[in-house]
Amino acid sequence: MQIRNDKLSSRVDQVRAFNRFYTRHLGLLKPGLYESRFTLAEVRVLRELISEDEVTASQIGEALGMDAAFLSKILRRFERAGLIRRSQAEHDGRQKLLSITPRGRQEFAPLEVRAQEQVAALLHPMSITEQRQLVQAMSLVKSLIEWVESGADAAKEA
Repeated sequence: MQIRNDKLSSRVDQVRAFNRFYTRHLGLLKPGLYESRFTLAEVRVLRELISEDEVTASQIGEALGMDAAFLSKILRRFERAGLIRRSQAEHDGRQKLLSITPRGRQEFAPLEVRAQEQVAALLHPMSITEQRQLVQAMSLVKSLIEWVESGADAAKEA
């Protein structure tokens, strides 16, 4: 999609500038997220595994919008490291269920603490009103993007 409208082009530049700012602020491009050995993608996969007792790789891929081959590499590394286990689904022997091991939970726990501390450090210097404004602005951004995504999905299906 080529952008021809100068006003739209300016807004595109502003969104991209914000994305670069926030990515840098969160340290998402550092080699190890939250001073760990894990990348952002790996932490997100661990988060999905923590939030469900058993889940399939395709469910994780769909939830994260992650390429199946990339996800498969991450899952193989996790399995070799003893962070996850695979088991056959009782209802469908072809389906493999993934679950996090106690070691995986142990490795994830400090990442969750660091993530909480990072957000708390961002909010701490702000007044309650400023914190609410920030959260409301983030909620609005999320809602607008979800609205666009749902409309784009409906248009694709039509």
